[in-house]
Amino acid sequence: MKLLQTVGFRSMVAALLVAGAVSAGAQVRYQATPKSTVKLDGTSTVHDWTVEGKIIGGTIEFESEDVLDPAKTAGDVKAKVQVNIPVSSLQSGKKLMNEIMHDALKIKDHKAITYTLKEIKPQARKAGDPLKFDTKGDLTVAGVKKEIDMVVTLVPEGNKLKATGSKQLKMTDFGIKPPAPAVGLGLIKTADEVTVTFEWNTMKKEAKTAAAQ
Repeated sequence: MKLLQTVGFRSMVAALLVAGAVSAGAQVRYQATPKSTVKLDGTSTVHDWTVEGKIIGGTIEFESEDVLDPAKTAGDVKAKVQVNIPVSSLQSGKKLMNEIMHDALKIKDHKAITYTLKEIKPQARKAGDPLKFDTKGDLTVAGVKKEIDMVVTLVPEGNKLKATGSKQLKMTDFGIKPPAPAVGLGLIKTADEVTVTFEWNTMKKEAKTAAAQ
């Protein structure tokens, strides 16, 4: 009897381990790739302005690939997203404006803008509609962290995944005083609102499982 119980216990443990490995193996991870873009659009008393960056680093990890299947995407979604954008990669094409912008973003103390996802929920959709998600996450700019909500569209293409979105932010929410350059007798003033638009390209990468580790 003890032998049977021991064999039964071992079988149960083995089954649990296999189930755990299958569950872990179902995870899918995407790594940032080149050719991403992030744009900051704002206005001033002189003209509209645009700053653009071509580096968005980080990873996206889903508990299951079903998240990207339109026929299965519903209910709660479990995902981990980490994003980082080097402040130095944001460029306007004008040296003076770059210096003013980088100084406003406190580049000496905070080299990157970061984002961490906290919540993601799929929006209702019809056949043929893009995959859109309501998200909440922590955005840290110039050392100040603030929770933001944003609609993000995900476009899977084979082993690639493109994420796009747009959000209007206020510089003052992150402790940034809208620049008012000394040139022009200080009459040039930048509006507080900035619209951030991004296209983030990633590629699937095998996620490490407990068994592999």
